[in-house]
This record gives sequence, C-alpha cells and structure tokens, in this order.
Amino acid sequence: GITWHSAAEYYRLLNSLVNERAGGIHAARCVLFSVDVGSVDPLLHTERWNDAGRLLAPDARAVEAAGADVFGLACNTLHAAWDTIVADVTIPTIHIGDALADSLARDGRERVALLGTTHTMLLPFMRERIISRDIEVVTPPVALHAQIDHTIFKQFSHGVFSDETRRFYIETIGGLDVDSGAFACTEIGLLLKPDDVDVPVYDTARTHAEALVDYLVWCGAVRGERAP
Repeated sequence: GITWHSAAEYYRLLNSLVNERAGGIHAARCVLFSVDVGSVDPLLHTERWNDAGRLLAPDARAVEAAGADVFGLACNTLHAAWDTIVADVTIPTIHIGDALADSLARDGRERVALLGTTHTMLLPFMRERIISRDIEVVTPPVALHAQIDHTIFKQFSHGVFSDETRRFYIETIGGLDVDSGAFACTEIGLLLKPDDVDVPVYDTARTHAEALVDYLVWCGAVRGERAP
C-alpha cells in the first residue's frame, strides 16, 4: 500500500486468504516492500507519473530480486505509472484494475460506482479495464471530487477514519444509480464495511489480494504443490 495502513491490510488479506486455502497454520510467503509515501505524494499531486514510476521502479525490481513469483502494486492511483514501474520486472504482474474488473464481470455486474482519488476515477488506467468487460463506470458528481480527495489524502493517509466521513461515503454511493460499488482506494475498505451500503461492494485491496493468491495457488497446482 502507498500508506502503511493499507499495506498492513494487504498483509492481513494475503495471509488470511492463503490460510483459508491451505488450512492449519499456513500463511503466505510474501515480500512486502513499504515505500515512503512522503516522497511519492508530491509527484502524485502534480501528476508527474513518469517521475513517480522511475522512483518506484527500483522497489519493484527489489521485490523480484527478493524471490517473489508475482508482483502487485498495492495502490490504485499509482497504477497511472504502472508501465514505468514494471518495465524491468520479469516475473508476472497483476494489475489492480484487471483484478477488480474480473471480479465484477464474474458476478455479472453491469453498472459500478467507482470511488477513489480523482485520478483513479477519471484516468483511463482503471476505467478502461472495467469498460472492456462491458461494465458501465459511474463516478460521483464532479462537485464531490475535491471532498473525496480530501478524505483520502488528509484523513485516510493519516489513519483517520471518522463517522462523518463514513456517512459521506454512504450517502454518495446511495445517490448513484448502480448495481455495485468499487472501493478503488485501498484505504476506503478500512472506513466502510460491505454491509454499510445498499449495493454489493468490491474492495480493490481484497480483489487484488485474491487475484494474487489465485495466481500462486494455480502455480502450486501446476507444480504439484498444495498451496503458496
């Protein structure tokens, strides 16, 4: 995760999902590379995606060098720099947008509310992957984008998850004509539970973690192993 709060949630999810598959006291063998959000944040806000990609590319290579079998970037917004980040990575990679889009398509969703930073909601790196599965993407009114960004960058990044902000998100999703919602910021799932809203929701932290574990289970099956 680009913040340690969501990185910790990814770590929990990966281990929980592997344990569900393997049972006993099995856990995930994983490499978690946590980055300094303070060094990335200015590049993100000024949309210097190439610079952000070049900053994080060595970290991606370090994950591979540490022995990982598959690479995932645990942040939605920084997928705007995805191609640069993974340019020199030779192990398989799983894009967070593909993981989300596949989950939506598998469940037959047709119209999803996409919530995340303004970059995530409007740039093509997430939208195009969902649309390619014949699913319509709906975002909150533009007038709310600044408030959503504020909650993400000024609250969630500092570990602040308030009841007021929770109500704001519930009301925002409730005002959209959709059959599902996507938490396309890996911290939103720390604020809201699926039962908090009236439509089925997909937390990209979970759908991404599931895709990573599914890949490792598949690799294990191919090799005749029980689990990652």
